[in-house]
Amino acid sequence: MKTRMANTSLEAFDSLKETGYLPPKEQEIVDVFKRMPGRAFSRTDLAWRAHMPINCVCGRVRSLLDKKVLRVGGVVTDLGTGKSQQLLSLSS
Repeated sequence: MKTRMANTSLEAFDSLKETGYLPPKEQEIVDVFKRMPGRAFSRTDLAWRAHMPINCVCGRVRSLLDKKVLRVGGVVTDLGTGKSQQLLSLSS
């Protein structure tokens, strides 16, 4: 990979993946699930419960899905918009 970053910076970044470290905003999303174990939430629910804008939640959720911290557990229809929303829960 070509970048202008020093190799030591890249190695430090890669080591974060191995330690299970979550950035603070991602940890806030996970904390919502920990406060209410066994529940599944849509991204809209997470935004409201974490007091974060939806555009911030969506990016964090994608990252947590990629890291396999969260999983998609179903789909519901939003009563306001009529659109389907994924239900998310913590991975086992």
